[in-house]
Amino acid sequence: MDLNKLKTFYTLGQTRNYSKCAEKLFVTQSAVSHAIKVLESSLDMALTKKRKNGFALTPEGRVLFKSCQTIFAEVEKTKAILRDPANISEQIKLGATVEFGISVVIRQLASFLEQHPRIHIDYTLSHSLLRPLLDDTLDIIVDCKPHNRPGLICIPLLQEEYVVIATDAYIAEQKIKTVEDLERCNLLSLDKEMTWWQNFVNALPREQQILFGRITKINHIRGIIEACLASSGVGFVPRYTVLEYLEKGTLTPLFSNLDVLADQICVYLKPKSELRPSMKALICHLQQLRFR
Repeated sequence: MDLNKLKTFYTLGQTRNYSKCAEKLFVTQSAVSHAIKVLESSLDMALTKKRKNGFALTPEGRVLFKSCQTIFAEVEKTKAILRDPANISEQIKLGATVEFGISVVIRQLASFLEQHPRIHIDYTLSHSLLRPLLDDTLDIIVDCKPHNRPGLICIPLLQEEYVVIATDAYIAEQKIKTVEDLERCNLLSLDKEMTWWQNFVNALPREQQILFGRITKINHIRGIIEACLASSGVGFVPRYTVLEYLEKGTLTPLFSNLDVLADQICVYLKPKSELRPSMKALICHLQQLRFR
């Protein structure tokens, strides 16, 4: 349906008079009649019917008129929003790794959103963030995986340190004193291949390489932590995720003498996104993120 002809029909329904409708729309009466005929022809139905004292809406015309009330009310509402720039929100689609996004990003962006009420952020929490960024499904991502791609801007944020954890009860039960003792333990990992533990494995001297025995896959860091708390095994997690438990002594760090490689958490985005003033403000806030 042509919106202009729909507007003519709606105005005619409001005024109930062809000449008043024409006057309100600043057109001729014949232009109003022509618009109504074209609209009726496109819908293949009559919208008005003649009466001695003028015209009336057909049942179909009354249904369409009621719908027009909703349609044009929304149009006027939208016009009012557009006239007032303070009502316009700028959308940013942000991606982050699951645990860091939940524990750090979302929590610490609350103050940013309070300071910038015109900026709206939608979050995607995932361990696969590069493709959505390249496809423009996301505007900006916060990731601990290195993405050395041409055309991507990389801004370092924080060093993500890792820690091996278990309860004192599990440590005593398994008599864990050396790295080799892990061979008889249940190791909690995001994957069966122990890729998740590579930063720890790479920190071991060559002569201290071990063969992992029982591996339990838990595809979420929070799940690994809960399994450790239940004395179900030994976990390997980012230190910031268990600071509270370490301080309380609920969980105990193992092999603190090892220099476990830390990951670099970075912001990645395309140059076109960096030019947006809202994005510059967001990046500035992200650079102030802390683990606590």
